[in-house]
Amino acid sequence: MNLRKIHGRVLLLLMLFSVTLKAQQSSIQGRFTVDFIKGCTGMTVNVTTGAGWTDAQYWYEGFDASVAGDASGTYTYTTAGEFYISMLVSNNVTEKQDSILVEVLSPEIPQFTIHNCASHTARVEIEDDYYDSYFVEFTVTDNELVDPLTFSSAHNYGTQDNYRVDVTGRFTNANNATCGTDNRAFNSINTIVSPILTSVETTDEAIVGELQLGFTLGDDIIYNLERSSNGTDNFEQNSVITGATSTLDNLNTESEFHCFRINTYDACNDLNLESDIICSVYFDVEGTDQANTITWQTDTIEAVSYNIIRDGDLLTNITNSSIVSYDDSEVICNKEYVYNVQPIFSSGSSVSVDTAVIANKSESLPAVDYPFSTVNLENDVELSWGPPDTGEIPFRRYIVERNIRDRAWKFYDTTEDTVYVDTEANFIGQHAYRIRYDDDCGNLAVPSPATIPMIIEQGTVRGKEVNYDWSKYETWLNGIRNYTLERVDENGNLLEEYSVFSGREKAVEFSPNDSEDKLIRVRAESLDPTPQFSYSNIILTELNTSMFLPNVFTPDDDGLNDRFVAKGPKVFNFELEVYTRWGVLIFSTTDNFNGWDGKINDREAPEGTYIYKIYFEDAEGRKYDQSGSMLLMRKG
Repeated sequence: MNLRKIHGRVLLLLMLFSVTLKAQQSSIQGRFTVDFIKGCTGMTVNVTTGAGWTDAQYWYEGFDASVAGDASGTYTYTTAGEFYISMLVSNNVTEKQDSILVEVLSPEIPQFTIHNCASHTARVEIEDDYYDSYFVEFTVTDNELVDPLTFSSAHNYGTQDNYRVDVTGRFTNANNATCGTDNRAFNSINTIVSPILTSVETTDEAIVGELQLGFTLGDDIIYNLERSSNGTDNFEQNSVITGATSTLDNLNTESEFHCFRINTYDACNDLNLESDIICSVYFDVEGTDQANTITWQTDTIEAVSYNIIRDGDLLTNITNSSIVSYDDSEVICNKEYVYNVQPIFSSGSSVSVDTAVIANKSESLPAVDYPFSTVNLENDVELSWGPPDTGEIPFRRYIVERNIRDRAWKFYDTTEDTVYVDTEANFIGQHAYRIRYDDDCGNLAVPSPATIPMIIEQGTVRGKEVNYDWSKYETWLNGIRNYTLERVDENGNLLEEYSVFSGREKAVEFSPNDSEDKLIRVRAESLDPTPQFSYSNIILTELNTSMFLPNVFTPDDDGLNDRFVAKGPKVFNFELEVYTRWGVLIFSTTDNFNGWDGKINDREAPEGTYIYKIYFEDAEGRKYDQSGSMLLMRKG
């Protein structure tokens, strides 16, 4: 250890020792003294009893007669607060107690920033005022006492290296040994690098959008990003940035532009070093009869010029920054173009999200005639249509558009054939389709009329009666002759059909003993001279078996309703149980034909309400149970 370091530590110890000597505090009646009456959690106080006072006892958190005093003169405070050190003596005096107030504070961590300066110099900025002063240690030998919310002196480290600064909070005339301290490591720098803002890119154009900034910064320097919306008059600090890029979200990038600059503070020379300003841009493009018109908004004072980008290539450069619109007339009608606007600034540029527009067509292409749709056995939608009369038009491809649940039409797929199969139809809501096509010049035909395949759904079920309803088939030019409900097998073979006389619903009553699952679809027939047929999706109907039991029976041997019997389709493994209203089983049988005769152990059961339960299986082996109540009545 060199003499400079030894000398510094000796000076520090002498300073602390002198503070300790001056900090001796006397109690109210002067019978004892303590070295400190203020400090931080964890501080230790040392009590000195005055001459002549015998058998002194101390309470360090206020007098409490229920506990014995402490004869020692040392105590450590582990919680923050105000406490009385109380003294009790055995001398023959009227007032045997004495005290002094001690303040114990939380050891808050000092808040500070290290500002790197050129030539390996640094200043420390104290950013809070919790303590009366702050002891800043640049090295083990170089230190300084700094007031709250101020800067330290500039300290020159001399050479490039990694250094550590320690800052300890201090209260005046207090035991500061346990007060808050913190340290930061940093790399010294030879030169402060001025920030350069190079780009502002809109990555999400929306009311709650996103921007990405690119910049060049120096190492080990604090850089602040500032933002001003819709101009350069209201810059406010946005964040501290590092690296080469920064993403900012929750910004309105759809109808506002934002200007940015970066600054760093040279604390040693009290200078702010600022980058040039770059502002974001938002724009709109509209296809008119004559041209695609592009309009944009950004800061026209800071901008130098504008690049108009079309389909990824430079279309033109506008050098007059006050011009904020451009007409692109060199377009092919009905062709999609993707534009962007790139304002050029002193140090870089900005760019927005690509925006597409379809140029207005200069001539119409004949539309595809009415397309046809049906649903196959795999529940895929099959589309077909006739080719349009395109003449000399250089046909390119067909475009399938789909609309689900009557929402917006959307591009779905392309094909070069006049048939298309949609394997992803889920039949949750209406599925509508229409066909367009384009040519090699980019002209796009108007959409065909829509075709909407039928969707069948199963409605209410009452016993073996099942209700079906379905959507209307769209569109046959001559209309629909009729609808027919079909039952088919797994291969699509027709097993049974049910005529529909009107409307788009049908109730089918199956045989009481029928428990076989059914595959059901709808067939529509057109009114054309040579009819066309379109089919709906296929749904599965599962027939559940139920039995009928009366709610009243009269076991009085008159030949009418004398037995409580379950009636219905043929079932298997039948069992009937009868209970009183209180849940006591009084009868059970597996005889489905005779049921219950209204007797309990050969004696007539009393009139009243009884509970029944039946259990059975259908022909497919599916198990069922039914329960209910019935009233037993007798004549008279």
